[in-house]
Amino acid sequence: MSSSLRQFFARHPLVRDALLWAIPALLLGAFLRALLLSYMPYAYWGADSRSYFSFAHRLLAEGQISLDEKRRYLYPILLLPVTALPGAPLRWLAWLQHGLGLATLLPLAYVVRKNFALWRLWIVPVTLIYASLPIVIWYEHELLGENVFYASVIWAFAGWCAWVGEARRARAFRLWWWFFVPLACFFLTKPSGRLMWIGVFVALTGVKAWLRLDWRQIVALLALLLVTFTVGSRKLGARILYTSVFPLTRLETPLHAEYKEEIRGMVETMRANIDTYYLDNDKAYDFLDETDRQDFAPKWKALAKDEKRKAKVCTELAVEAIKARPDLVIYLALQRFLFSANLEQFQDKHFEPTYYPRAFEHHYVRAAAEVAERKSTPIPLAFGFPKRGPIPPLEEFKMMLSPRPDSWPVSTMQAWHRAYEDAATLVQFPKSKDRALLAISHARPSFLGCWLVAGLVLSFSPRYRRTLGAWTVIIFSYLFGVYMISQVSPRFFGAAWGVLIPTLAVPADFLASFFLRRRA
Repeated sequence: MSSSLRQFFARHPLVRDALLWAIPALLLGAFLRALLLSYMPYAYWGADSRSYFSFAHRLLAEGQISLDEKRRYLYPILLLPVTALPGAPLRWLAWLQHGLGLATLLPLAYVVRKNFALWRLWIVPVTLIYASLPIVIWYEHELLGENVFYASVIWAFAGWCAWVGEARRARAFRLWWWFFVPLACFFLTKPSGRLMWIGVFVALTGVKAWLRLDWRQIVALLALLLVTFTVGSRKLGARILYTSVFPLTRLETPLHAEYKEEIRGMVETMRANIDTYYLDNDKAYDFLDETDRQDFAPKWKALAKDEKRKAKVCTELAVEAIKARPDLVIYLALQRFLFSANLEQFQDKHFEPTYYPRAFEHHYVRAAAEVAERKSTPIPLAFGFPKRGPIPPLEEFKMMLSPRPDSWPVSTMQAWHRAYEDAATLVQFPKSKDRALLAISHARPSFLGCWLVAGLVLSFSPRYRRTLGAWTVIIFSYLFGVYMISQVSPRFFGAAWGVLIPTLAVPADFLASFFLRRRA
């Protein structure tokens, strides 16, 4: 070890400890990611990948500069240098995103080292659990903003812990940027990130951290706040908002009565099953998203030709419903929150060797048609083929996506995921085909769920309040906001695991340190 590195670690012993104690998690995480890469060498191209990749594709293939309004800013821009590398961008992307995921174990280890009295007991389990979390591993493997989104939360969390715990004002000012920069990455990756602003401001005032900000830091926060309002699509946001409250549509009022009449049957059916509306979210969203592909509601079908008018109608109907029954709005959000909290909702089909080829087939058909018509399409560029094609035949393409379907890494990854599903249930729903029994009134917290609640409560005790307690507020402001206006999805819950997993260690650390103090 060089003398400069030794001096650095001597000045920063917490960083040194975090690095050393994270080694087991780094090894396990690298092993699992290598297994996935061995039989799925290309990053997954999903439903949202085209819109994220459009900036790099249009610039490199067509010479146009255009950022999709619902995908601003960070992730599409980061894809540009990846796409410029030699070879297939999706191969590079898989390796780079898994690398970022492994690097993120270091700030997670720092959080444990900084905040826990008996950190030597918890740092390895906490980092091992996160390093092997199936949902995190998968979204590192997909062309999607979630990888940067999840990692940014943990880096900002660690930066906050370093900043609020520093007594020297000059050094605290420097450490503050370790919190602010990843926080900015979080807000500028996905529009749903701005739902966390309330929690950030509550945390800043709750622990009186705002008193330590100078004018430059305040200006940076305000500038970031303003920029976040330019992220996201109003059209898409209107559809998502209306989906969240669709069964609460007020059919008896004159507002847009002609549109209400066409969806009366859907609304009444969903309202009759409102206790399990979380199971119907997709039906409502699919209707609002694809009104041009159905024939039973001609007025809604015509709206598809006027996106601004459609967004206005959806927004006004949603706002009317929210004003009428805000209690049921919260009830519907609670349904989505509880159902999405379980890792079993993230199905292990993602790690099947046939999943990628099967799910990619309709993207291939579209790309092949565009190549035949000499239209610009992103698929050739993403997979390292000539920008205008041609692309290999479908069966050859499938073999390229899944070259080792019968190898032992496949069964290992699937077994690992199933083990997590069995062990990580937070809320237990009845195993029944009777829809009435699937209402959240029949759900019960598991032992792990009760333990997590205990950790969340104890995170507001004096030792943890300024760090873990503050980030409990921050992350739950995000979760509450996102499930108020979204669909059921464990993907949205994924950003919280980097905060919740360390919180699982709080009850044991609290009790153990309490008894040790009593003995002393």
